[in-house]
Amino acid sequence: MIPSTAGSTSNAVKPLPKHPEVFVVIPTIRDVEFLNNWADQFRDVTIVICEDQPKKSVKIPKVGKKTYHYSWQEIDADLGDDGWIISRRNSAIRSYGFLKAYRLGAEVIITLDDDCYPVKNHPLIDLHLRNLRLSVPKHWVNTYPDARHLYTRGMPYLNRDEAPVMLSHGLWTHVMDHDGATHLQHLNFRAEFAEHFLQIIPHGAFFPMCSMNLAFRRELTPLMYFPLMGEDKNGNKWGYDRFDDIWCGIFAKKVMDAVGWAAINGAPFVRHEKASNPFHNLIKESNGVESNEQVWADIFPLGFKSTTAAQPSGMYAELAHQLKSYDSYFPELKKAMFIWSEQIEKS
Repeated sequence: MIPSTAGSTSNAVKPLPKHPEVFVVIPTIRDVEFLNNWADQFRDVTIVICEDQPKKSVKIPKVGKKTYHYSWQEIDADLGDDGWIISRRNSAIRSYGFLKAYRLGAEVIITLDDDCYPVKNHPLIDLHLRNLRLSVPKHWVNTYPDARHLYTRGMPYLNRDEAPVMLSHGLWTHVMDHDGATHLQHLNFRAEFAEHFLQIIPHGAFFPMCSMNLAFRRELTPLMYFPLMGEDKNGNKWGYDRFDDIWCGIFAKKVMDAVGWAAINGAPFVRHEKASNPFHNLIKESNGVESNEQVWADIFPLGFKSTTAAQPSGMYAELAHQLKSYDSYFPELKKAMFIWSEQIEKS
């Protein structure tokens, strides 16, 4: 039985149209010739390139029905004094692409890294859209993670369509998304598993969200700000790196659980080709490891005054207000989260 697309009155969202406006956001510092490998699949989507350079310089092949190309120059011209909330020298610059896609009317936003390629029998757009049309149980986890969602014996019928899926977390073959320490222990490991499975992320649980292959509904954009990482616009280091998607996932999942929205993990897969330097990653991650242990544990028990799907940006700001300041970085992050909410509200 395929899960229903109906949601409860508090968490309900409009069904996706048959052919939704899909935007693919790609952060990069190099020519994006890899897009030629996606030409057939991206024929009907809009491409947003977020170039992590002062000015536009990369070459972009003619892929997709339309392409938007932004660099630091366009970001600062658009956001003015608020431009500092967009990270530099870090793939978290993709947040600006999310904001632009939202403003331009995207109904589904997919983000993909520039070293990810198609996997046979895993049509990226089709499978992400399939996932984002599902509704799933909130408090039960199916023991058979089949893409058709064949529920096993004993699964209650009345709660099978409680939570609309708002986030589709795709996976990867070849180079896994490991941290530096794990990568150093398994330098030659390559993943070839690419089964058509789907796993519901349980209600009330967090997961390590990776931005290499990720899709979400438009309504989730208020929660999809990737925290300050790498450097600021003046070249000063923020002090943290490689936790942007992870911390975004923690904050987003907390609000999603309160509203009654779901996240799903599994197919589609992409082939991740380039392994980043594990020694460099180990250094980049070193400052964030301890904070990462604290952030999720302190977010977990938080509550909200309002838990309606109509107010996700307000709930996000409320979460930001409750976020603890472990060091001088976190007050700046809180300000950035407030400004992100304001930018969404103005869009």
